[in-house]
Amino acid sequence: MNTKTDFILKAKDIFSTLTLSKVELGPDIRKIEAAGGLIELEVYKTDKIEKIVFCFINIFDSGVIEATALAWPNDQYNFPVLWCNLTIVPTVMNVPVFDFIPLEDIVMQPEYADQYLDKLCELRSKALSVFGDTVIDKAVDLPSKTVYSLSPFSLVAMISDEGIPSVPKVAEEYISAYIEMSKNAVPISNERAKERSISKKMAVRGLMKANDPGYPFMVDVFGEERTRRVFDIVF
Repeated sequence: MNTKTDFILKAKDIFSTLTLSKVELGPDIRKIEAAGGLIELEVYKTDKIEKIVFCFINIFDSGVIEATALAWPNDQYNFPVLWCNLTIVPTVMNVPVFDFIPLEDIVMQPEYADQYLDKLCELRSKALSVFGDTVIDKAVDLPSKTVYSLSPFSLVAMISDEGIPSVPKVAEEYISAYIEMSKNAVPISNERAKERSISKKMAVRGLMKANDPGYPFMVDVFGEERTRRVFDIVF
């Protein structure tokens, strides 16, 4: 088993504890093969979660691998977006990202942070403990405006090659906590709060889509039309 892709396999395994419905994608987008790379996509939905995305991207010439698991709550709920990501640039960096992206302003609505983000501090500390001595930098500057959307307890680290096999274990912790949180979530009763949450979710989608540093490299390999379609599905 390839430790570089075990993360997505583990993510799918943990999410499979929910009753999932597969979102059918056309064969031309479910698996995109080009001379210079490969993209594999799977999308599911379940109660309270409108979209769970598993995406694997490999750019052959550079050896770059990006593996992503994203979960977007449906419009009736405002619990956070789950973002789990592993980017590998051989001989340069291995960067895992784990976070619950809030769908409320946690300064204006501190009770939201109390309800949904408190667990993140513990998860982050535990993750760094799991990675142990393989952590090269536990607070990497993510080169993307996507950082505007992250929680204060996001984990964006740099690890050595020896730390890659630990990524699935960390993913298991975050996803298990996220599933428990989603199970306990109740619909938004306040219409104004619901509108706020939906607007924030749309803004997060737009921010992530517009600022992914891998976009131009994917366009070079897969073309703009297919790359745009992939981004529309993922985000």
